[in-house]
Amino acid sequence: MREIRIFGIKYDGNIKKGDNLARITIESLGKEGIKVEDGDIVTLTHVVVSKSVGCTIGFKQVKPSPLAVALADRLRKPPEEVEIILRKSRDIVRLVGSRIITRTESGIICANSGVDVSNVDGGLSMAFHPRNPDRVAEKIRRQFLNEGVKVGVIITDSFDRPFRIGQVNMAIGCSGIAPIKDLRGSKDLYGYVLRFKRIAIVDELAAASELATGSSSEGIIGSLIKGCRYDFSEKGVKSILRPRKKDLFL
Repeated sequence: MREIRIFGIKYDGNIKKGDNLARITIESLGKEGIKVEDGDIVTLTHVVVSKSVGCTIGFKQVKPSPLAVALADRLRKPPEEVEIILRKSRDIVRLVGSRIITRTESGIICANSGVDVSNVDGGLSMAFHPRNPDRVAEKIRRQFLNEGVKVGVIITDSFDRPFRIGQVNMAIGCSGIAPIKDLRGSKDLYGYVLRFKRIAIVDELAAASELATGSSSEGIIGSLIKGCRYDFSEKGVKSILRPRKKDLFL
């Protein structure tokens, strides 16, 4: 793996429910002379994916519960936003500053259940994670297959980290790519046998992709990654979530 190339997928349109993201990706890159080929990896931002599958809701459609109203006052958030955060979580892990740390419907621990207001429609609506991001990633991968190309698909979102300032892109769903590169049993330069090394390859690719996509007004819906060798898998991100009994911090 001497060279890996990452291309941002620039799309000036507004993603709507039912849009074929594979076709949009192929056509958008094609306009720039970039061809999607077998073995490539496509990353797509969660807001884009959520909009395409209808995981959005307008503020005016939400009636906040008494709990949401109480938390909103403490967190200085709109009560409608807090209500959706609560609806899209399995449980609240803790409250920190203006953030509600939750375990999402898919089991991911993150701030505010992954609910996002940016890059949706100018502040009128919120986007939220699909209930099963791995299944959505599989559907998108099959869209690419219908377009005649075999790729790995990763759905990304930016997360805070417990012990560092700043967000990093991570994978919330994937399909067609093994989420873990297991190096246990292999040897280092000096012949030492590795016992613990397992690389979360989908998270590393998600983080790298944000260098091309940005996170604000760029209008880049994801990235195309070329030159990265990977193993095929249908396990998905769910397979690398730590069970509660093995959680390092809770």
